[in-house]
Amino acid sequence: LYLVKGVGCNVASFVGQDGVLIIDSGYRNQSAKILSVLKEITGDPVRVVVNTHFHYDHAGGNEVFAEQGAMIVAHQNTRNRMTKEWRVPEIMGIKQPTIPPYPEICLQKITFNESLTIHINDETIHAIHIPGGHSDSDIIIHFYKANVIHTGDLYLSNGFPVIDNLHGGSVNGYIVAVDKIIHLCNENTKIIPGHGPVSDREKLITYRDMLTTARDRIKIMIQEGMTLEQIVLADPISEFYKGGKSWLPPKMFIFCVYHDFAIQ
Repeated sequence: LYLVKGVGCNVASFVGQDGVLIIDSGYRNQSAKILSVLKEITGDPVRVVVNTHFHYDHAGGNEVFAEQGAMIVAHQNTRNRMTKEWRVPEIMGIKQPTIPPYPEICLQKITFNESLTIHINDETIHAIHIPGGHSDSDIIIHFYKANVIHTGDLYLSNGFPVIDNLHGGSVNGYIVAVDKIIHLCNENTKIIPGHGPVSDREKLITYRDMLTTARDRIKIMIQEGMTLEQIVLADPISEFYKGGKSWLPPKMFIFCVYHDFAIQ
């Protein structure tokens, strides 16, 4: 198992006698970098691409690998979402690009609903759907023998999470998802997050506790009648992330909690 960084997301590459399987395909314009790294590791082609969900920083490179013969796999909701335009409003001064529907070649040829098992390179890989957290399409990938879990964006080890409230995500669902991942881990499990450094069960528990405390603090402020702007100005959670500067500004997490509990 190898990790390719700096291509939009954490791309895991599993290399063996049956060929190469990768988890996520990153930004489309970073596909050449991924292929260059893989060429240093192996001369074998990518046979399978597993998308953890539908966001463009995780599935943007699908076309390049499909053109080279890779089979793309994901949850059915990932394919459904990729056939439609993805557009979100500007949130807290942060803009996202509008992503048009993907061409057919980018779409998954194999989809599933609850779970899927892949047997490749003498490994048993479980892909498990955990909806309602980051979005409605997210899966985690558990390399059973290697004791490695790729969480996609159901865990970000470098800060507060992105929660796509407009496409099936929720703060409570996200915390539930993290709990489910924790229960699949032991003290030796290596965890590959969607973004950020490789992690472990202890750090994931700390992350879950941070999110729970942050959510509860914001929820109390909502119940006291504070507006979104007042809560952001009060800056109630900036000290919670202890791993350095959060990849996502804390105000975005405040917005997600506010969206879930104040906007009905």
